[in-house]
Amino acid sequence: MEMQLGAMLHVYKGEYGLPSIDFECLRALCLLRFTRCPMDVETSSNPLRSGAGKLPYLQIGNQKFAGYRQIKRVLDLEGYPIDAHLSTKQKHLSSAYANWVFTNLHAYYHYFLYGEPHNFDTTTRGLYAKRTPFPFNFYYPSSYQREACDVVQVMAGFDVNDKMDKHEGDYLVVNAKKVVNLLSRKLGRKVWFFGDTYSEFDAIVYSYLAIIFKIALPNNPLQNHIKGCQNLVNFINRITKDIFRNEGYSSVKLTKTPSGTEASLTASERKFMDSELNTKIVAGVGAVLAMGAFAAWRGIYNQFWVNVFVWLQTLF
Repeated sequence: MEMQLGAMLHVYKGEYGLPSIDFECLRALCLLRFTRCPMDVETSSNPLRSGAGKLPYLQIGNQKFAGYRQIKRVLDLEGYPIDAHLSTKQKHLSSAYANWVFTNLHAYYHYFLYGEPHNFDTTTRGLYAKRTPFPFNFYYPSSYQREACDVVQVMAGFDVNDKMDKHEGDYLVVNAKKVVNLLSRKLGRKVWFFGDTYSEFDAIVYSYLAIIFKIALPNNPLQNHIKGCQNLVNFINRITKDIFRNEGYSSVKLTKTPSGTEASLTASERKFMDSELNTKIVAGVGAVLAMGAFAAWRGIYNQFWVNVFVWLQTLF
């Protein structure tokens, strides 16, 4: 069965040599490349056009399928099931392992990329803002921070909006290190986790570990721990270099900070962060004037100002 002509997968562009900066986008890309599905990929997409306000999404004609689960369902129906080569037992094991990894790494991923204030303000916000069209790039990255707050509160039991001394990050780190150790033992010297055959579990592990390992966050305790598991490092690098050979992207020039650590922002991202408040004001005034003119034309002026007040609260 051939994928319909014109099908397009929309994802966030990569960085640090990765094909995407986002976990959901990265494992959707794995679905395509592992199964060799002949589909084009667009990395300059507006997440607001997905229908769900997020990437990834798959567009076939006028139909849009937002999120990893919907995309996987479409590929399965089109004849590109990622676990087709696994035995029944291996499929059950893959599902069980995937749930176990999700339980222990999902909260770590969300906290250290979006919930940890310093990481988010210096690195993650800039990565997503650079890939989101103006003026939504001033608001949209914060939606990931709000989602991280929910994930961490449910899965780790603390609120990222609390003071830093109340963040129970050590709990997340201990669990994540245990997962990495067990994954290293499970992989051993094999090419894939189930031997010579790729699986959805490989896609999930790669997508979590590649982002945690590659993105240069100021505070990322798991990064050095992954470095100590050479087989996992080889697993990450092999997939990045071989399977995503033509899709990995990097614009980052690492520089030394006064503390001796490496800063991960590009020159454009650093300039963006330095002038963010002034630009927010200019963008906000411009947007308000444009929307005000539209509201006056439609005769909904009073309700407009109520909505503007609520919007500005979320923006600033």
